[in-house]
Amino acid sequence: MNNVFLNIGKIFSKNKAYTSIKKMPISVWWSITEGDNFEKIVISGAFSNIKLYNIYLDLLQQYYDAFGTTEQHKAFLDARLNYALKLAQYLSTQNSFDKMFMEMALIDLQDVSPKQDQTQKEIKLSEAITIIEKNFGFQLDEETLSVYKFYSYQKALSNG
Repeated sequence: MNNVFLNIGKIFSKNKAYTSIKKMPISVWWSITEGDNFEKIVISGAFSNIKLYNIYLDLLQQYYDAFGTTEQHKAFLDARLNYALKLAQYLSTQNSFDKMFMEMALIDLQDVSPKQDQTQKEIKLSEAITIIEKNFGFQLDEETLSVYKFYSYQKALSNG
C-alpha cells in the first residue's frame, strides 16, 4: 500500500527545467552565462550534469537561431575551422606544402581574431535593463522578462 503512494508522488514530482528562451527569465540566463553553474536551469526535480549541459546547448542554439551572430564572429569561426583543418592535414602528412597552407590559415585566423579592448567596460544585467527602460519608456522585471524578449529589445535598439 505504501508503494502506491510512492508511485503517485513520482507522478507529481516531475523534473522540470527551462527548455525555451521564450520562457526562461533573463536573470537566470545572465547568471549562467556569467559563469554560474547550469543548476539555475532547473525549475524542479533533479538532472544530471550532462543533461543540464545538453539543455543549455539547446537554449544556446535557440538564441543563435533567433538572434544570430555578427559577420565578424562568423568569419572568426570559419577561420578557426579552416586553420584546424589545415593543421590536421599538416600533422598527418608532415609535408612542407601543407605546412605553408597551415601557416597561411594561422595568419588569416590571427587577422580575424577578436582583439581584447581594454577600454571597453563590462556591462551588467541591471545596466542593460536600465538602457532598455530608458529607450523604450517602460519598466522591466528581470525575473519575469524572458531571454527572447530581452534580446529582441536589444536588437531593436541596435537597429534603431
